[in-house]
Amino acid sequence: MATLLDLRRRVRSVRNIRQITRAMKMVAAAKLRRAQERIISSRPFSDKVWEVLNDLAERTESRDHPLLREVDEEKRITAVIVTADRGMCGSFNSNVIRRANTALRAWEDKEVSLVLVGKTGVKYFGKQDWPIVASYPEYLAEFGFAEAAAVAADLIDRFKAEDTDAVYIIYNEFKSLMQQTVVVDRVLPIVGIRLPEDEDVTARDAMRVVAEVKTGGSPDLAGFGAIGLSRMASAWADSEEAAEEAEQLEALDLVDFLYDPSVDEIFERTLPRHVEIQMYRAFLESVSAEHAARRAAMDNATRNADDLIDDLTLTMNKIRQADITTEILEVVGGAEALK
Repeated sequence: MATLLDLRRRVRSVRNIRQITRAMKMVAAAKLRRAQERIISSRPFSDKVWEVLNDLAERTESRDHPLLREVDEEKRITAVIVTADRGMCGSFNSNVIRRANTALRAWEDKEVSLVLVGKTGVKYFGKQDWPIVASYPEYLAEFGFAEAAAVAADLIDRFKAEDTDAVYIIYNEFKSLMQQTVVVDRVLPIVGIRLPEDEDVTARDAMRVVAEVKTGGSPDLAGFGAIGLSRMASAWADSEEAAEEAEQLEALDLVDFLYDPSVDEIFERTLPRHVEIQMYRAFLESVSAEHAARRAAMDNATRNADDLIDDLTLTMNKIRQADITTEILEVVGGAEALK
């Protein structure tokens, strides 16, 4: 049984740890506020770019731009996996790695290359057999749009050189202070999805359903009706039943736009910038989610330290009371023996 001295030492150690976790919680909260402002301000522009380019890619008959290149079967895939540089953020890193492993299992018959962003992912997948074409440890500590654009440029070059047929990015998306969700986006090639007019489905949400299906995940189908899912499944997923159902649907008549300057010049300017913007947003989402996860983890650790201190203090009081009772009994027993 632990002595009073041992318990006092444990209480002192737990109090020191509580000071550290409380300080880390405050730091994470301060960083989260700044990161949250950046991601909230970037989301409308990022989503609108995706929506506009989805409409362009769906309507145009010109598929000459290399970033619009499609293949019947994706045989060579590049996966960008975004993790944190540090731990002590709960299940943040393990969730991304678990989702990445699910995708890699779905791609067992493919030629897969990895691009790793974050020290945790570099350490984990560096021990695996998957080929790593680029790694960026300690990359998200201080980054801006230029750094994200540099990563996007490397991916664009690989896609243009036909070293890869598709580029997916796996990362944590910031939902709230208490919720971060691992998502999979397909950033290349840029292909439009014909969305149903009578359903509130965004181009980004539709693309994520496609990416989830192709990476062995379970897509969140909330907000997607049968028509929208059937059209997407027939165009993207390996589902004969959905394809047959989609063939029975009445196709939407799409009217092409008038372009000034030419459609080729518009694509040449906007498509690379679209990839850069989506990479930048993914990095911002990951950083915000990391700070939120670390804040929640440090808050839980601080409360657990408080509970442990209370339990140890209660145990110390019980031991001290037992010692006092024993001493009193000894005094009373000695007095009785002298009578």
